[in-house]
Amino acid sequence: MSILARLHRFFARSHRRFYSAILLILTLFSVSAHSQYVHTQGTRILDGNGNEIYFTGMNLGNWLLWEGYLMMGDFNYRTHTQFLNSLGSALGGMANAREFEHQWRLNYVNEHAIAELAGLGFNSVRVPFHYNMFWQNGQLSDHGFQYFDRLIEYCRTHGIYILLDMHAAPGYQNPGDHSDNMNSNSSQPRDSVKFWDGNNIQIASQVWRHIANRYKNEPMIWGYDLINEPVLPPGREYELLPSLIQLRNAIRSVDNNHIIVAEGGWWASQLQVLDWTDPATQAATGVTTRWDNNLVYETHHYVFGNAGALADMYTRDDITNRLNIPLILGEYGEDTNEIIRTATDWSINNIAGHFPWSFKKMSHDRTLWTVQPNNIYNQVKNFINNGGTPPAGAYQGMLDFARNNIANGSAGIQWHQGFYDAVKHNGATNPGGPGDGAITNGIYEIINVGSGKSLDVQDVSTSNGANVQLWTRTGANNQRWQITALGNNEYRIEAVHSGRALDVANVSAENGANIHLWSYGGGANQRWRIESVGDVYRILSVLSGKSLDVEGNSTADGANIQQWDYFGGGNQLWQLN
Repeated sequence: MSILARLHRFFARSHRRFYSAILLILTLFSVSAHSQYVHTQGTRILDGNGNEIYFTGMNLGNWLLWEGYLMMGDFNYRTHTQFLNSLGSALGGMANAREFEHQWRLNYVNEHAIAELAGLGFNSVRVPFHYNMFWQNGQLSDHGFQYFDRLIEYCRTHGIYILLDMHAAPGYQNPGDHSDNMNSNSSQPRDSVKFWDGNNIQIASQVWRHIANRYKNEPMIWGYDLINEPVLPPGREYELLPSLIQLRNAIRSVDNNHIIVAEGGWWASQLQVLDWTDPATQAATGVTTRWDNNLVYETHHYVFGNAGALADMYTRDDITNRLNIPLILGEYGEDTNEIIRTATDWSINNIAGHFPWSFKKMSHDRTLWTVQPNNIYNQVKNFINNGGTPPAGAYQGMLDFARNNIANGSAGIQWHQGFYDAVKHNGATNPGGPGDGAITNGIYEIINVGSGKSLDVQDVSTSNGANVQLWTRTGANNQRWQITALGNNEYRIEAVHSGRALDVANVSAENGANIHLWSYGGGANQRWRIESVGDVYRILSVLSGKSLDVEGNSTADGANIQQWDYFGGGNQLWQLN
């Protein structure tokens, strides 16, 4: 019997007023406990200070759980484990394949990526993970915490909240390759789904309790997304809600601080089976009341070119409004930028957050950044597809690829402005300090007015002392700059590809002092004032008051950048795109 039930029996007659007071105190204590963390209030999500948050989010897809189409560039059915096993054949054994997996996880999401997302205005990331990171050889494991812990510190530094998402559950919660369903295939038979059989729900519950126990006091985590895109076997659709409650109970046994996030049935589209006021749901599940007091429902919506299908979202929003809980769009995308923009705008105007899929992809352009496979990676892909002899040097080559080619800031990472324009929160920027409001934190191309050419890091160098020059615009990361407000109308300007700061060499205040890159240390020679001159800008060193200047008023590729007394020439004026 619960404590409240015992209190009720004891005070049932003559002490009802006192019992009511006890209930009020316990309720206030519960609200106070939640209020230290991100929590819900009606259909809104609030931060620890009680301010409403709209989650302009992003999925960190293909990081901790590989998807076949993102690793191979095709749409053949291939799961994480199938790809890993194929790598074992290509790289000389499973130990080598797992080392590649580890290096991938260390590099695919780095601090540079989180800093870029924050600079672009995103305030949350959804983290798809595989349950087997925490369950190995039939028992709980701490293996996956090394990746979560790094991410949490990156997000703490850059002010981004985290939603943990069990994307691959024991027994497979859907017939898709992204659930690592080894028993499924391209036709995705629903009878391959076994999460609701055997002891799989119990295993998932233990994993969630293990995770929640570690992070129960972590404010950067805002929620636990119990299982991704559940698709139950035919005729068993109403088993979803009781299973989610079982997972919730495991979490609540150790953690009452964080939000429980539940996805609907049929690939997260069917919220009716989670509606505890619906007569059919009540009859099938026995659940007739709200099942958690800090609860968010999540839906996904891929329309594949059918813009009219976006109207399906209204029914889901109606359900959560009636239940008085928040709704988020946890995945969408893989479509035209126009359709994606429509879904983004609908979310901003109607629900509590949107999380497009996904921040980075291999060989695909419906994303913020594309990783291009190199020669050795393509050789390994060819071996996986066609067999034959494993490529010579494949193991070391693939490790080098994971260490040098996939991280944000690496040479060759391609940016997609159109996708960003489709998913960003227009008008909701991420201010970095009490500046004059003229420049919003973000990533910019800095273009010289006199030549139309970009501020560029010579030879794509990532070293301290890398020279800064003019070059014809390419859109590459060595021509993209993270501008961050520091207050007092001062900014730091960092090269996206390296994270190093624009710096006046030798802390010089003289005309002609060279401009190069250096690790940011906060000195006045690394702080800049960006002041409007009509619809363009001058960029002045805080140290010297001198202007960023193209030497000799040159318009040639390779023209050097220096500082010089400001006189208003085109070689000292800049556009920020």
